[in-house]
Amino acid sequence: MDISLQQVGYSYASGTPFEKRALHEVNATIKSGSYTAVIGHTGSGKSTLLLHLNGLLKPTEGTVRVGDVNITAGTKAKELKEIRKRVGIVFQFPEHQLFEETVEKI
Repeated sequence: MDISLQQVGYSYASGTPFEKRALHEVNATIKSGSYTAVIGHTGSGKSTLLLHLNGLLKPTEGTVRVGDVNITAGTKAKELKEIRKRVGIVFQFPEHQLFEETVEKI
């Protein structure tokens, strides 16, 4: 299952005074069975890019294609559940996001 990004752009808080451009005209292809590393400085858009690969974020511009499913700016993608079965994301510190260290902290 190939993954491709075509002219993908994303802005946080789009249309507000707090709008922040995170991705601009990203083009990439990840071939099925390959390994790809995404590196860059803090705030360069790495996490934002990865969140597009399983539909947690939808592009404000362009198209993300996962296998035969398109996630396009301004449209509803009905197949997101199927994409999320195939593209998983492990966050850097998942234990801090899903669980507390002790029951007392809950």
